[in-house]
Amino acid sequence: MKKEQMMEERYAEIERDNRYLLEKMSHIMRHSSDEHTNESMKYSKSLTKEYRKREMKRITGENQEILRRIQGAEPTYDHMAWEEDARRHESYKKNICELPIATGPLAVAAEAAQSVRQTQAMRGSGGAEELGYN
Repeated sequence: MKKEQMMEERYAEIERDNRYLLEKMSHIMRHSSDEHTNESMKYSKSLTKEYRKREMKRITGENQEILRRIQGAEPTYDHMAWEEDARRHESYKKNICELPIATGPLAVAAEAAQSVRQTQAMRGSGGAEELGYN
């Protein structure tokens, strides 16, 4: 019996709290929301807002000026001269090499075979007959 009475009291308390909250909500809904704004929020504007805006404009202007100067500057490297130098150096390299320039493993084998043929041609027929093995 005591347990039932405690439960009823608890439910009654919940009902009271719910009613109170409902009344507060309906009061807020009926009245303007301007009346319920926090007073400290009305005047919470930044004191440095204008200064920060001016500073941002100044920095943006400086950045734009730097960009204009960079885009208008003449390049200091001449890529056409680099390519011409590379071609000239390649011709120098070809002139001073004893063997033809080749790259890769197949090119190296072909060059070696060519070198052997050239050496044999310079010695004569160069076969086994010359050495007396026949």
